[in-house]
Amino acid sequence: MEFLIFREAIVIIAAGIAAWTDLKTGEIPNWLNYPLIALGVLFNLVFFDAWALGIGAAIFAIGYLLYYSGKIGGGDVKLFSGLALVMPFINGTAFILPVLLYSALIAVVFLSTYYLVKLIRLRKFNLKENLKGILNAGIIGIFLIAYFAIMLNSGFFQMQNALVLAVPLAFALVFLALEKSIRKNFFLKSVKLKDLEEDELIALEFLPEKVQKRINLKMKRIIDKQLVEELKKEKISEVLVYRDLPRFAPFILAGVILAILKPELVAGIFTLQ
Repeated sequence: MEFLIFREAIVIIAAGIAAWTDLKTGEIPNWLNYPLIALGVLFNLVFFDAWALGIGAAIFAIGYLLYYSGKIGGGDVKLFSGLALVMPFINGTAFILPVLLYSALIAVVFLSTYYLVKLIRLRKFNLKENLKGILNAGIIGIFLIAYFAIMLNSGFFQMQNALVLAVPLAFALVFLALEKSIRKNFFLKSVKLKDLEEDELIALEFLPEKVQKRINLKMKRIIDKQLVEELKKEKISEVLVYRDLPRFAPFILAGVILAILKPELVAGIFTLQ
């Protein structure tokens, strides 16, 4: 019991430091992530917990794919991996699962509301520009309604579990519907190639189609030296990137705290009881 409290203290402190540094600098530093990962590996080697090591490795592998495709920051991936290693399980469930769920749900509610209000205040809401996003959100919304109806009627979800998911997902659909305007008005920046920073996120959809086909990025959205050289060959001196993206570590901190204090709110979602 004492060691469990020790693990909980470590993940809360680590997530708190990550949230603070992310808000202040926009980064989650390696001096926090690497010792956290090393400590988690040490714990699991001492206790011969191969499952815990496997969970940590799986989180890192999945996270790297998301990072490579521009969906999440590299610091977030390392932090999630460290948290999963230090605190592998809670109440019979992989600890990282409620952390991911809570942090994602809180993030979509907050960010959807925040950017919708900003679009309205700045009068940047453009129906035509977001028509495709609104259509996609509508289609997904219909499938989600059918999904929740089936899950509730079959008894797989209790009403509490359904509401925990359904309300934030409704906000997520708002974000999806307005994503193009949000990205364009708040994150899109034009940057000279020589001024690009490490792990810059390219706005691929704004490159000419011929250039997109020639450089053939596939899933890749992170700018590295190889991509810079390819852009130079195409005689592109400036490129549009996404900067000042929302800081996610504060939501991770909230997810960690809720996963420890209120794991029962989402337990039914993972156990399908």
